[in-house]
Amino acid sequence: MDSHSISVDELDRRILLALIAQPLASFSGIAEQLGSSTATVATRYRRLQRQGLIRVSGRTLPGFGGRHAYLVRAGSTPEHVAHLATSVAAFDNSRWVRISKDGTELMCGLVSDAPADDPILAQLPAEALRSLEIHELLHVWGRGSGLTTRSPGPIDRVEEALIAELAVDGRTSLRSLAARLGVNASTVSRRRQHLIDSGVLYFEADVHPEALGGTGDAMVWMDLPPGRIRSAGQRLRTDPRVRFTAATSGTSDLVAHVHVIDHQALLDFIDRTLAEFGVAAARVIPMGRVLKRNAV
Repeated sequence: MDSHSISVDELDRRILLALIAQPLASFSGIAEQLGSSTATVATRYRRLQRQGLIRVSGRTLPGFGGRHAYLVRAGSTPEHVAHLATSVAAFDNSRWVRISKDGTELMCGLVSDAPADDPILAQLPAEALRSLEIHELLHVWGRGSGLTTRSPGPIDRVEEALIAELAVDGRTSLRSLAARLGVNASTVSRRRQHLIDSGVLYFEADVHPEALGGTGDAMVWMDLPPGRIRSAGQRLRTDPRVRFTAATSGTSDLVAHVHVIDHQALLDFIDRTLAEFGVAAARVIPMGRVLKRNAV
């Protein structure tokens, strides 16, 4: 989506922020919170959804089912980075693809069943790159507690289909889901709740970064001493400024996607919040163009 075509007002942004905090919040609940009407909130949400500015998804952690999850960073000239990003975005197993604000770095999320033979990595010829880092995600902190990459029991056909449907639209009604899956609504409700309670499924509002406004959109790569990584990751994921947090292999211990209103707020986050967590070093990459966002 061309960033120049994004047009949202203050009420739109407040609706988006409410859904980031509570992806399954009812329109009536959001309306009461914002001092608006249910009909207005519903209409605004559907327009934002049609424009591709928000999608509420039911998600599993990236490594669920034994898959390998990575963050790939590739540095080169702006022209080459843009070409690589377009190529990588076309692959089904690239989850999201972005370019740094200065245009010199491609960053993408990758999920693979066979990482050594993954076709995306073949698109990153070493001779054309200034740098290449492949970080395996050791742990991802999602919204909620007790999330797992392994189902506590077998997942049957209905639950597999339910996960797939909710990945497309996490706010789909029980009646619609029941019709698509060929079961009754009470079965859908029970199975969905079971997946949530067992830590397999959680819900997330994926919002286009530029729809929120501001200039403090950055990936922050952090170094921490042993014994501080888990507690820092858990605390960061509860911070409303943080969209994503993971422990990684490679040159950094933690990575977080941070969105704040401006550079001053970003500096406050780095200089104050991260200091409280015992972060020894932080590398801040301001983010720019979005080529792919949280693919199903």
